[in-house]
Amino acid sequence: MSQALREFLMKKAKLEKVFKWGVRWSLWPVHLVTSCCGVEVAHASAPGFDAERWGVLPFHTMRQCNVILVEGTITRKMARVLRQVYEQMPEPKYVLAMGACAVRGGLFWNSYHIVQVDTIVPVDVYIAGCPPTPEAVIRAFIMLHNKIKGKPGPYIEPAKVDLTPYLPPPPKPPAKPAPQPQQQQQQQAQAAA
Repeated sequence: MSQALREFLMKKAKLEKVFKWGVRWSLWPVHLVTSCCGVEVAHASAPGFDAERWGVLPFHTMRQCNVILVEGTITRKMARVLRQVYEQMPEPKYVLAMGACAVRGGLFWNSYHIVQVDTIVPVDVYIAGCPPTPEAVIRAFIMLHNKIKGKPGPYIEPAKVDLTPYLPPPPKPPAKPAPQPQQQQQQQAQAAA
């Protein structure tokens, strides 16, 4: 759809509310499961919680999904995959960071190879917990509903905490051992010869 036609339909024909309603009730998340949080999404989609009644239909191909659920730890190697999946999704697209690992690194916060999701793609909703409960997953989608409507509900963003004072100092390189007196004499004799 061309930009001019889209603008006409949204502003002049006043279809923006209808468009937002359609997006809100058809949130199709693609799953980027790298840790244990995937089980909780399966639980939220199961008959006990039935996330589909909120318009959430888990899907398998990123080119047809408009939500990416980052479920677990993102390593430097997986960061490229996350970015690629995000770029293949159609607009409007949303990102949910699920679990302590995706939000701030979780147990691995001080590892050399862990990156935070919000440094790679913009995150719309954070789901706290390790692992988050199915109710928390559904609540995150309701928060996303509110954001799409233009009436954002309670927005939770994790606080950035500097933990470097609690880390042990880096190890110092070992000093060269002082030469023994006998070795010094041998070295001087070799140098004189």
